[in-house]
Amino acid sequence: MSFRVIKSGFMSTIQDAGRFGLAHYGVSQSGVADEHAASWANHLLANHFNAAVIEITFGHFECIALDDADIVITGADFNFTLNGESIAMWQQNHIVQGDKIHCCGPQKGQGVRAYIAVKGGFNTTSLFNSRSINVREHIGQPLQQGDILDSAVTLSKTLKRSAPDFFRPNYSAPLVLHFMPSYQYDNFKPQQLETLLNQTYLIHSASDRTGCRMAGQRITDVPSKMISEGIAYGSIEITTAGQPIILLKDRPTIGGYPKIGTVFSLDLAKLAQRQPGTEITFKPMALDEAQQLRRAQTPKPAPNRPTPRIASPLNINPAGGSLTAIKPTNNMIIPPLLSH
Repeated sequence: MSFRVIKSGFMSTIQDAGRFGLAHYGVSQSGVADEHAASWANHLLANHFNAAVIEITFGHFECIALDDADIVITGADFNFTLNGESIAMWQQNHIVQGDKIHCCGPQKGQGVRAYIAVKGGFNTTSLFNSRSINVREHIGQPLQQGDILDSAVTLSKTLKRSAPDFFRPNYSAPLVLHFMPSYQYDNFKPQQLETLLNQTYLIHSASDRTGCRMAGQRITDVPSKMISEGIAYGSIEITTAGQPIILLKDRPTIGGYPKIGTVFSLDLAKLAQRQPGTEITFKPMALDEAQQLRRAQTPKPAPNRPTPRIASPLNINPAGGSLTAIKPTNNMIIPPLLSH
């Protein structure tokens, strides 16, 4: 099965779970920005957790199917159509040769990234053990008009499946970023912490897959020099300009700004969908609180029934620093990755 790109839009790339174990060589993690949406897309097709998907940022993407295929579209609602007719998101859809998939741009206050998964995943070139594109590091390049995207030659043998409404996030909901204080947290003065925690920030327009910049009241007296060190996914750096940056999937592997904490992994997927100008607040949380919140989102079996096998498309370290994946099977119950 294969697809041809007709319009690539603002920024469309191939992403999988990312590349790991290469930070000491200066190679970033990369991977899908919204792990919740991408994981559901693959799960509904019974794909491997690491199957590559198309990540569409700010929409205006179009492609044509060169073969019959089973697909799932999740994430931001860009008014996707199939041959001019609306196509359902967050559920499995069967398409045939010649079908055209098209989408518009983001709606005000809604998500900014959508995902197209195909049964078997996209078989693009693997670099450093991942198909993920990292434009900043020149690892691959964004999709271009005329690109041919091959996938495994297989059709789904499962019934059409869809994600329950509970698991479909509201990307316009107010967003509080919970974070776990880092070892440098105590280096910040009470007045600096008060500035961070007692105001509402706006997402800066200069944000991208490397980091999400915040705009707000300046945190004063931030150290101008410190020894660079490794930085984790979700780290909150405070720049010398006194503004926070949350480091995302294409972040550099080291940084020299002080880090006040690390954003809770469930909140990072929500952040990946927020538009510039969105209001953001910060709230500290303890590690055990993060772990309890993850456990609380695991469904409980009905009374007098055996405990089912439970797995998540992606089991993520609450601090956002590492990721362990589980390949879902049809008899597994998928707990939510995001709370509403």
